[in-house]
Amino acid sequence: MSRLIDTLPAPKQVREKKVIVLSRSRVGTFSLYQALGMLGYKPYHMAEVVKGGPTQMGLFEEALRCKYLGAGKPYGKAEFDKWLAEYDVEIPQFFTEEFIKFYPNAHFILTERSLESWTRSMKNTAVPMFTSTRTFPLSVISKLDSFVEAFCSLHVVLETVCYHGKMCDSEEGTKASEGDTLQLAEKAKALAPSDRLLVAKLEDGFGWEQICPFLGHPIPETRYPRGNAPEEFKKMGDELLGPRILRAGIMALSTALVPVLGVGAWYYVRAIKRQ
Repeated sequence: MSRLIDTLPAPKQVREKKVIVLSRSRVGTFSLYQALGMLGYKPYHMAEVVKGGPTQMGLFEEALRCKYLGAGKPYGKAEFDKWLAEYDVEIPQFFTEEFIKFYPNAHFILTERSLESWTRSMKNTAVPMFTSTRTFPLSVISKLDSFVEAFCSLHVVLETVCYHGKMCDSEEGTKASEGDTLQLAEKAKALAPSDRLLVAKLEDGFGWEQICPFLGHPIPETRYPRGNAPEEFKKMGDELLGPRILRAGIMALSTALVPVLGVGAWYYVRAIKRQ
């Protein structure tokens, strides 16, 4: 079975991977993504996946399917180099072993937070997103727009992997995901070279004072980015998905799906504006 990654041309240049962030989502990774960009790095994060459109979302989904769901040959170093050629910082929570093995000379960062606060954060951000991408109206609108289709398909796979095939809002799924979070942190500490690994707890404070000495940078005068990640992701989602949902609703006006898609698009955009 052919893979999407195999259809892409070989990159002219592959940037050296300088920093690998081994943390799970909702452990300060969005602020770290912004901070490393401010220091001059080119970091790859879920924000880059979504901004990259159907191709980037498709590659991420394919890599997940191949490793966790047996959909094909798992990605090796050649595939990751091709996919992530333009970036020198990665945040690969689903590919910890691979990135530690393939890029041993990088600096590794692991941020941690209490399990209770992590679970609460996931329920306030990721869980609503996972639920929305497999239910009406997005599940129907995705049939009319390739971007929405790729977005929903990726998130369905992410939910499957993160929650071991359970629903993200179920007790069984939550326990499975919490177990993975603990195991990932221990795995990162065991596999990453200790002299190139920074471990920091969010509750103890995390910012320029921890990052810059570790990476050999002077501490900037600019404030460390501590934006509201849920709000910023919502804004990005509104900007990327909103127009496509409206367009899908307009397209539906000329089809027999008017009662479903037209109302669905109106309902979704109206809900966004109310939040």
